[in-house]
Amino acid sequence: MLRDLRGSSAMRSLWVFAASLILGITLVSACSGLLQLVRGGFEAQQRQLFGGDLQVSQREPLNGAELQWLNDNATVSRLLELRTMMGTEDGDFTVVELQSVDEAYPLYGNVRLQPEQTLSHAVGQSSEGRWGAAFDPVLAEQFNLETGQLISIGSLQLELRAMIIEQPDRSLRADVRGPPLLIDADALKASGLMLPTSLIDYDYRVKTTAEAPEDLRDRLRAEFPDASWEVQTVNERGDFVSRQLEQVASVLLLIGFSTLFIGGLGVSNSVGAYLQTKFKILATLQSLGSRDRQVAAVYVGQIALLGFFASCAGAVLGMLIAWVAALAISARLPIDASLVHLLIPTLLSVLFGTLTALLFAMPTLGRTLSTSTAQLIKGVANPLQRLPRSYQIAIGLMLVLLTALLLVLIPEPWIGLAFIVTLSIMLALLQLIIIGVRKLARGMSHATWLDGRFALRLASANLSGPGSSLRPMLLSLGTALTLLVASATIIAATVKTLGSAVPQRAPSLVFYDLQEPEREAFTHVASDQPGFEELAVAPLVLGRLTSVNQEALSNSDVAQRALEANDEHKLSYRQPGVDNTTVNRGAWWPENYTGPTLVAMEDREADQLGLEIDDELEFTILGETVQARLAAIYSQARFETSFWLEAVFTPNVLDPFISRNIGSIHLAENTDVQAMSAIAEAFPGVVMIRTAKVLEAARSLLASASLGVLAIAAVSTAASVLVMASVVAVSRQRQVYEASVFHALGTRKSLILRSVVYEYALLAIILTLFATALGSLIAWLILEFWLKLPTEAVWLIGLAVAFLISCACLLAGALWLIRSLALSPASLLRRSAA
Repeated sequence: MLRDLRGSSAMRSLWVFAASLILGITLVSACSGLLQLVRGGFEAQQRQLFGGDLQVSQREPLNGAELQWLNDNATVSRLLELRTMMGTEDGDFTVVELQSVDEAYPLYGNVRLQPEQTLSHAVGQSSEGRWGAAFDPVLAEQFNLETGQLISIGSLQLELRAMIIEQPDRSLRADVRGPPLLIDADALKASGLMLPTSLIDYDYRVKTTAEAPEDLRDRLRAEFPDASWEVQTVNERGDFVSRQLEQVASVLLLIGFSTLFIGGLGVSNSVGAYLQTKFKILATLQSLGSRDRQVAAVYVGQIALLGFFASCAGAVLGMLIAWVAALAISARLPIDASLVHLLIPTLLSVLFGTLTALLFAMPTLGRTLSTSTAQLIKGVANPLQRLPRSYQIAIGLMLVLLTALLLVLIPEPWIGLAFIVTLSIMLALLQLIIIGVRKLARGMSHATWLDGRFALRLASANLSGPGSSLRPMLLSLGTALTLLVASATIIAATVKTLGSAVPQRAPSLVFYDLQEPEREAFTHVASDQPGFEELAVAPLVLGRLTSVNQEALSNSDVAQRALEANDEHKLSYRQPGVDNTTVNRGAWWPENYTGPTLVAMEDREADQLGLEIDDELEFTILGETVQARLAAIYSQARFETSFWLEAVFTPNVLDPFISRNIGSIHLAENTDVQAMSAIAEAFPGVVMIRTAKVLEAARSLLASASLGVLAIAAVSTAASVLVMASVVAVSRQRQVYEASVFHALGTRKSLILRSVVYEYALLAIILTLFATALGSLIAWLILEFWLKLPTEAVWLIGLAVAFLISCACLLAGALWLIRSLALSPASLLRRSAA
């Protein structure tokens, strides 16, 4: 076995076999390995990341009885979080997340500072009466901050005493609201920022002793049933993070398995091409009395050995990719980039690859090894020959094992099952198309209207013959192109969504927490800035949706509605320049509307609650009830201002509750930095953000998505080219043989070459239509029902991909065949006899 394989190692078909397998296994191993590292890091450090076993959150401090109950039953640390502006000695301003800490912080893990010191010393008050602060490395990088410098927060000046080297609960919140700045709770009181209308998050982290976090939560709710706080356990947060990870990982693994399936088709065809070179050896062994089991052991063993080594190569390469990727992101996420943790996913990938190679090779091995000696001597194998029962059993067992492994490797099993069902339907449809095309080609080859069109008749006969390239070509390239079209369409829809979400003309500055008494003065200061063009201001009112159609959300039988009962919603009026919105369902009210109260809700919130147009909603705002009819459901621009208003009301409804405002400022180009500094100095409590930074991040994300498109397209195209090469290799011997006969009989070479062009052109048309139709359907189902992305104007991408790739692959195959046929009749006869 080894001697025969070593002698055949230079064969092109074996290299295609190995490359096809390596390509898919590399992606599977890399994705599963990276998921293992990220998941392991979160599981090991979830309490440090969450900050405790339990967290009680609300917009105001707990009352004395509530806080006393928590202190009597657990260890408590209070963390106040407030997004505000930080000013430097150079006059620069930026948004930070101000975090006031107490002596119990952190409950899990440690805060490491540079220079080394205790956190209480870093944020405490000096003998001169100056408060200190610990700052994030992001601030040091952006503004060249160093220890000893002074900064301003509200009306207070603080001394930077330490840079944060490690903060255990930072990784899950890093830079979402601004880089953190740690100060003492008394310093926050002295800053003048704790106004009655300030948006301060009061987070009480709880460390339990003997009981489970869920048990303490249940006892807490039972003790204070009327409290409006939000209580979350570490396990609930861990489940949420795990779900997000699993969704992302499932998508990546799905791409990997799709590529592996395409590679498996290349394996099947490569094995066919390899075995064609062994026909005479097989015939000789059969003539000498070798048993079928002995011959099968040789060639099945060869495929298993080659598949194992190719899978090892792909799995190790994928493991290294996962390891390097983990090292690159370990500074931002809790990942232990250890090669030891990659051992299990790597071994599973090797097993999956080896079984995949055997599965795709078995049908060809079974039919070839059970072919009669006479047919082998003639160099002909019947691709439609019935498989021996032993091979059918082996294929069934491997399908069961691969399905089980697929469900183990993919975090969301229903996605794996959907993948298997989709492939089965695709192969069944392709088989029906093959039967139809074969019948049509057989009829055309005998049609009288083809008299005098020898090249076209020959192409039809080639497609309908028992050894034609029709079946391997359509099965292999049809499946590969369908998956490629689906992937390209999904990626195009994603990129289009990102692209449309990045506005062409965004406001220069957006601001939060503008107090109502300061609104007029703020307007004057903003209007006086150089380059001022436009100012938009809208109220921001916080409230809760408490009832839908007279059903209290807290008592709802629908779990999603019950969970939303204590969620705080941002409410406002319609205002151009404050989040560009598009109505998806229902309609906006007229501009001067004066009728009963109407409300429009953001689509994600409405869908989570299962709301419908004309539902009667009840909101609670500052203890008062506001009833409204749902008139519209809208979507918001992603990267424009990011206010993310959950509900918008008709005019005057919110007037009694307005205490703060949000808005945007349009300025001339390159004047935003100067304007932000001037406005922030005059109004230190107003949070301001330069949208240029947000747009830069959005465009960076778009560029990353484009690189992802190129990477996936390159991998899928490479797999398709390998499949094409393997298909051509399978059919090449037959076509060279037929060409030698026709050429020897005096047929002009131009007619033979023209028949090849006709045959491949017809296949290209069939492949393009099939891949476009089925691939677009698969993409639509995923986009519509899973990813929830718009699908407009992306279908031409799928058609273009199918047409270009099918034409490119088939043109390359046709040119290869034409080059093989561009020989003298004697050379062709010698090659076909060899």
